[in-house]
Amino acid sequence: MKDAQAWLGRLLSLHLAGRSRFPPQMGLEDEAWQALLQRTGRSTPVLSTLQLEQQNLLGLLQQSRGNERAQLAQWLWQSQVPDAAPMHELIATASMAFDHLWQDLGLDSRAELRELMAACFPELVEMNHQNMRWKKFFYRQQCMRSLGEITCRSPSCEECYEWAVCFAPEE
Repeated sequence: MKDAQAWLGRLLSLHLAGRSRFPPQMGLEDEAWQALLQRTGRSTPVLSTLQLEQQNLLGLLQQSRGNERAQLAQWLWQSQVPDAAPMHELIATASMAFDHLWQDLGLDSRAELRELMAACFPELVEMNHQNMRWKKFFYRQQCMRSLGEITCRSPSCEECYEWAVCFAPEE
């Protein structure tokens, strides 16, 4: 089983290969980006024009959701294993993209995402005992604890017509 360090390296590699959907610097501030590069033994990457354009566009699309991203990152941070930073920020940023979280991260499957979550957020994996899709799980948890601060995107799961999709077995 990979540890948090290995997962950070994997996500960075996927990002640099253009397989993930992140804004520039994976949504990290300069200092956190440099720390991630140093921690994973990477130098400042040279990206293609297409990669830069895609990342900049995604950054613009996500710009209006900064508060939502920050709230999600803070919530994730509370359940993150000590050596996993800045995984909470990476997961929150990828959660602002438009596909399944495992796809937005560039991972090969939902099962691989569950492995990442187990290594970096074991408490959340335990809480998600019904195997709900991760983005929906995040929003449901946020809505259950918020006082109207965020828009609740997750439906009432017991009455939802997508229940079988959200709680589907690992792929």
